[in-house]
Amino acid sequence: MRYKLILLLLLVQLTVVAQDHTRVISLAPSITENVYLVGGKNKLVGCTSYCTQAVNDGVNRIGSTIDVNVEKILALQPDVVLTMKLTKAQDIAAMRKLGLDVVVMETPMSFDEICEQNQQIAQLIGCRDGGEKVVASARKRVDEIREMAKKLPPRKIFFQIGANPIFSVLDGTYMNDFITFCNGKNIASGLKHGTLTRESVVLKNPDLIIIAEMGGFGQQELDLWNSFKGVSAVKQNKVFLISSETSCSPTPANFVQALEDVFSFISE
Repeated sequence: MRYKLILLLLLVQLTVVAQDHTRVISLAPSITENVYLVGGKNKLVGCTSYCTQAVNDGVNRIGSTIDVNVEKILALQPDVVLTMKLTKAQDIAAMRKLGLDVVVMETPMSFDEICEQNQQIAQLIGCRDGGEKVVASARKRVDEIREMAKKLPPRKIFFQIGANPIFSVLDGTYMNDFITFCNGKNIASGLKHGTLTRESVVLKNPDLIIIAEMGGFGQQELDLWNSFKGVSAVKQNKVFLISSETSCSPTPANFVQALEDVFSFISE
């Protein structure tokens, strides 16, 4: 009897989680992209000003991830509001006090967590099948690239995601998976903070330098790194720009595209 009761409670919880929400608000670009990926774009009634695809489709804008318009969100009468921890705690509390269902998601720290978050979103908005297809396709392609990368010699890689100061991808982040999945070694491995000096990067002598195009500094940094003629990456013409829209926005599709780019940089 006890086990039947536990099973019944689990079934009730799953039913609640999997309810088919028809009015969804996203407060983060990566969440919006995941909603589109799993086939839920017609359920999206609100998004941030930085959710390019949704804005172009005419979805209502409710501010940014950090600065949201709570009154406008309430007026849209959402079934669920999906957000990240960057949204202010007082705004989350205000929405919940007004009776809104707000789901706060963690920043994914690995490819596996990116896939899990995609499926969580799919489940929440009633697009479970779409999420399963997206994740299965992404895992298949990632496995293929990892298998091909095993044949490549190990390379020391510097993956830059910020300038002034220089900021590097660190261990324990999904962006580090771009490096390790391609049989590379992160020159910042073991560091607790991502800030580096240019001199320390030169001393580590990376075989590849990859620069995310965040904030428009990409081309300037590429030109600057190419002036260090003694660095192995420069000698071998292995300094590259990578799209921040794919490498810095954690969805299964973006991860695959960025991983393909990193693999092409290493293997060419």
